[in-house]
Amino acid sequence: MKKTFCPECRTDAEYTVQQKTMSCAFKNQLIEYSGEVAICGNCGSEIWMPEYHDSNLQSLYDEYRHRNNLISPEMVLDILEMYCIGKRPLSLLLGWGEQTVSRYIDGHIPSKQYSDELIKIYNEPEYFYSLLEQNKGNLASPLAYKKPCGGDRPDRAAG
Repeated sequence: MKKTFCPECRTDAEYTVQQKTMSCAFKNQLIEYSGEVAICGNCGSEIWMPEYHDSNLQSLYDEYRHRNNLISPEMVLDILEMYCIGKRPLSLLLGWGEQTVSRYIDGHIPSKQYSDELIKIYNEPEYFYSLLEQNKGNLASPLAYKKPCGGDRPDRAAG
């Protein structure tokens, strides 16, 4: 069994992990989500532990994204793979700061406007390729524009 220091009973105690419904005010919304807490085997108190705190925070963010129809980090990664584009080039293509897409992949929550733009790119390849053609000047190098990708791109049909 796992042990940690319990500040309530002031001993090194075995603990168990339990699922708990949690709620938190986040961005002017009360969000309920499922989290995990460590429970002291001696006194039954909740013990704060960073690994569960981080996991619970991620659950809160996931629930907020779900509730507000915002893009997930996994979908942003899928976009990079679908279009064979890097994080920085995608950010530049969209006219955003260089690190914006990287932050969304790392779990930061996008604005509704930016999320909607990414969801449209995810769902509509033609839209992405029109942005690529229209904004190719935003890219740092011609290589980023010409990067090969599996399959033919609609704007570069073989002929």
